[in-house]
Amino acid sequence: MSDSVISIVLLVAPVVITVAVCWIAVRRTRAEPRRLSNAYWLLVAVIFVAQTLAVLGLQDFGGYLLVIILSPLLMLCLTVFLILNGVVMLRRERPTIANLLSLITGIALLVIIVGTLPVILSGIPWLISLLIIALVLVGYFGFHFVAFLGYALLYPRLVAGRPADWVVVLGAGLGGGTRVTPLLASRIRTGMIEAARRNARLLVLSGGRGPDEQRSEAGAMAEWAISNGADPERVLLEDRSRNTLQNLRNTAELVPAGGQGLIVTSNYHTLRAAMLARKLGLRAQAAGAPTAGYYWPSAMIREFVAVLAEHKIAHLAIVIVVGGPLVALTIAAMLHG
Repeated sequence: MSDSVISIVLLVAPVVITVAVCWIAVRRTRAEPRRLSNAYWLLVAVIFVAQTLAVLGLQDFGGYLLVIILSPLLMLCLTVFLILNGVVMLRRERPTIANLLSLITGIALLVIIVGTLPVILSGIPWLISLLIIALVLVGYFGFHFVAFLGYALLYPRLVAGRPADWVVVLGAGLGGGTRVTPLLASRIRTGMIEAARRNARLLVLSGGRGPDEQRSEAGAMAEWAISNGADPERVLLEDRSRNTLQNLRNTAELVPAGGQGLIVTSNYHTLRAAMLARKLGLRAQAAGAPTAGYYWPSAMIREFVAVLAEHKIAHLAIVIVVGGPLVALTIAAMLHG
């Protein structure tokens, strides 16, 4: 085979592969937006596009992209942001593990950043092994988080114009055990707006009575919705659920079979709610209500952890398969060095 033919093949092959990956990613996403696997297809498609542009002569583009992605400054900025956000969360919210996730993540990244150089210079095999394990975990879960976060932001835009026969608003805790909080009011308000915009016939308010609540969330939500203009004849209450899975399962028993629905929750919870609906076989997409900006980072990390937990065995196996040999090779190289 001549050099010119080889050059053409090397030039055309990346383009063909990139087009194929992009076609599959777009086709899968349009067919079923609620699949999390779409996130990985789209992220890989973006990477392939960047590489192909570099191969076609736009080296500067690929180089700049690589510098941005791998920039230690970017990692440091992210670390500082997460720590500052965690401090804000401490001041404005209860100091629970869920509310401290951004602070915990930021501190963990800071420890890795600050400790990398001293650990390498120490030359201690077991310590360097721990560092490699930490870096493998950061890289692995970082990739997953970028895919999850990017798709969580994209998903609501993919389903924004879809019709709905019914709208369900997911409950949240009541203030003082009796009153609708600003977060919950935002959900109800968004649910009413979406129901009107999509000509939905039913507005389902879903939420049972928690152990520290004096009434059901659904009852308080219905009272708020009707006092703010909702049609009482179109409002249904689902007041037995304790979590999102029960919210959706119980709602399915109230709404007409075969209809298309819309789940309204806080914007950070939209993608996972849609994924749960798909898991239950419920024909419903999801829309997000606005949430305070300072609350969003910790909430998104919490959602990400919840999604990971659903496939923890698979993730653990991948980390062991990928990271195990890498650590072993490093130790062997140091012992024979």
